[in-house]
Amino acid sequence: MPPKKQPLFIDLDETLIYAREATAPAEPPLRNSQFAAGHEIVVRPEAPELLRLCRAGGRQVFLFTRAFFGFALTASQTFALGFDERTIFSIAMILNCRRGLCPGAALIDNRPPHTESTQDKMEALGIPPEQVWVIPSFEPPHFPSARLFLLGLPHRLARLDRAAQTRPARNR
Repeated sequence: MPPKKQPLFIDLDETLIYAREATAPAEPPLRNSQFAAGHEIVVRPEAPELLRLCRAGGRQVFLFTRAFFGFALTASQTFALGFDERTIFSIAMILNCRRGLCPGAALIDNRPPHTESTQDKMEALGIPPEQVWVIPSFEPPHFPSARLFLLGLPHRLARLDRAAQTRPARNR
């Protein structure tokens, strides 16, 4: 039997997409944006590849966002991100779920481990800072690329899975 792949949790805002309220006055439209859920949204160009790499081999991938559930679901459906009601953890779920939800997992987020929003997610998952993988923040004016992050992702995923195989059974 092949070793079990550890699940991944991915942030939404400024990780997979950039969103701003559609009512922002006098701001020129963003390049390649679409409107959904009352927001103007731009999807990170690398998002499909990021999600493909994360889901490779049947790995479970969850959206783990401080956004509201309805917004996250609409963004996923509108932009074909592949998350549904069972795979989205929104702000209410993060703050109200049991602690230590998945200590073998990793979190991909644009914010580093010392920020409050990432701390909330780390506590909910029960993961240490080294299991938070920081992707360049996808935001204007430059919308930085995640190409370098993607190049190192297969190595990180393999390391995560190897670490899970070496943990004592009581920690699994």
